[in-house]
Amino acid sequence: MADLAELQKKQAEAAKFAHSMASEKDPAQLKEMAEQLQAKCADLGRMARAIEAALTPAGGSGVETRVTLSPEQRKRIAEQTGAAIEVVTLRDTAERAYSKLMPAVDPREIERMAAKEAAGSRLRAETRAQVEKIIKELEKLDVPELAETIAELRRNPTLGV
Repeated sequence: MADLAELQKKQAEAAKFAHSMASEKDPAQLKEMAEQLQAKCADLGRMARAIEAALTPAGGSGVETRVTLSPEQRKRIAEQTGAAIEVVTLRDTAERAYSKLMPAVDPREIERMAAKEAAGSRLRAETRAQVEKIIKELEKLDVPELAETIAELRRNPTLGV
């Protein structure tokens, strides 16, 4: 599975590739480059979904328990992930009923889950920002063949994250 740094690197590469399309004048070459960009974006989407799946607790469909983090926990989470989070939402699973076990849950476990939630939030925000940059670069090209790619990116600006 890819990590957040690798995903960001690939996002930057896709943005650079999209930017390089601005200087291309040959419509056939532009169409080929657009197909390559679509493939790169699809790969980014798969990577992002894999990271999301790894960070999402399995089977969390039960009762929600919201836990407010202490100032120290919020500070550590922000330092670790680069994202701020004040409340973490825990869902009961078949293995763990947080709503019933809350007094006995280790604060480090809460902090670990908060870090996962914060990292996922940051991933979605950064993915959306990169996709928006790519859309702007593609729009500058004013190539009709890219309209479908641009529309798809607009429909799903987080690439499924």
